[in-house]
Amino acid sequence: MSAGFCSREDELLDALGRGYLGQELESHTTSCTACSELRLVAGALLDDRATAMTEATVPSAGTMWWRMRVRQRQEAEVRARRSLLIGQAATLAVAIALVITFFGTDLAFTFRHFIATVRLSTPVLLAVATYLVMAPIAGWVAVRSK
Repeated sequence: MSAGFCSREDELLDALGRGYLGQELESHTTSCTACSELRLVAGALLDDRATAMTEATVPSAGTMWWRMRVRQRQEAEVRARRSLLIGQAATLAVAIALVITFFGTDLAFTFRHFIATVRLSTPVLLAVATYLVMAPIAGWVAVRSK
C-alpha cells in the first residue's frame, strides 16, 4: 500500500546517503508515512551497499597490472588485424584494377569464349561452385582464429 508522496523525500535520500538525518528530519520521518517507508527501504538498500563494499575483495596490484597488460595486448592485436584487413582489401582492389587496365575487353572476351566452349558435367560444376563459395569462408575462418 502506497503512502503517497512527500516533498522532503529527496532531502531524506540525501541525508540517508550521508549517514546523518538530523533532529528535524528524524522527527519528520516519524510523523510522515511516505518518508518512514522510504527510510525503511532506502536504509536497507544503503546498508546492503555498505556491507557489500566492506566485504568486497580488491584484487592485488599485480593482478590489476597483468589484466591491464592482457587487455592492451588484445586491443593491439585487434588494431593490427584491422590494419592488415584494410591493406589486403586495398591490394586486392589495386590488383583487380591493374588486371582490368592491362587486359580490359580482351580478357572479358576470352573468358566468355572459354565458358561457352567448355562442356563440364554437373558434378564438376558443383565442385567448382562449392570451391568458389567455401574458399573465402575458409580464408575468413583462418584469419579470424588465432
